[in-house]
Amino acid sequence: MKNTPRINHFASAKDASDAAARYILETIKTALKEKKRLSVVLPGGSAPKKLNASIISLSGDMDTSRIDWFFGDERAVDPKSPDSNYRMQMETLLEPLNIQPEHIHRIPGELGASRAAGEYNLLLADYFSGPPAFDLILLGLGPDGHTASLFPGSEALSTEDVPVVGTGTAPLKPHVERVTLTFPAINTAENVIFFTGRTGKETIIEHLCSAADDSPGEKIYPFESVKPEFGPAVWFVYRNNS
Repeated sequence: MKNTPRINHFASAKDASDAAARYILETIKTALKEKKRLSVVLPGGSAPKKLNASIISLSGDMDTSRIDWFFGDERAVDPKSPDSNYRMQMETLLEPLNIQPEHIHRIPGELGASRAAGEYNLLLADYFSGPPAFDLILLGLGPDGHTASLFPGSEALSTEDVPVVGTGTAPLKPHVERVTLTFPAINTAENVIFFTGRTGKETIIEHLCSAADDSPGEKIYPFESVKPEFGPAVWFVYRNNS
């Protein structure tokens, strides 16, 4: 089926991050041959640090001057906060790659979730001249099956009319309001890639591997609503953190 996830398993985080980085860099390289500029969405949390290290080490002479970088979700905190996804990505990826400020489009979480979401919706509408259509979205997976900041039970799960929403206080640490892309914005991306470990998520990963795509019945986890229109999501899953 078109939307059946492509799942790649690895013994170690290093093997997974290197493989994912190669796939990401090849995807970017191929797209740059066809397009004048690319839009890439970065994930939050801590797992991307491993992936970012591999991207940096394998990036070579990648042309970053035609890539614009966005964020899949953000915490309602100051950009200098240690809880800021923007800060994490700046320190572990964007600054090491020497990405220029005009190509970095952060979510202004310090404004509060609702206002920040409104500002980001305006930014995306201006950039895309309409609904967003990202070239590449990178996502993670939480221990409750959430991705971006789309948590179980959140009203954001059913949002269909806007690409970005503010949410209430997150059920997981840090317990602050969040801003997140919605499923319509994610599913119109040309490429969607998940990078995650199995530890603490064994049941979720087993469900991912066994569930039939587009099968009838209620979805169990938020990530199951990621159904890219242009092809399957590609997963890189590792067993050990080393």
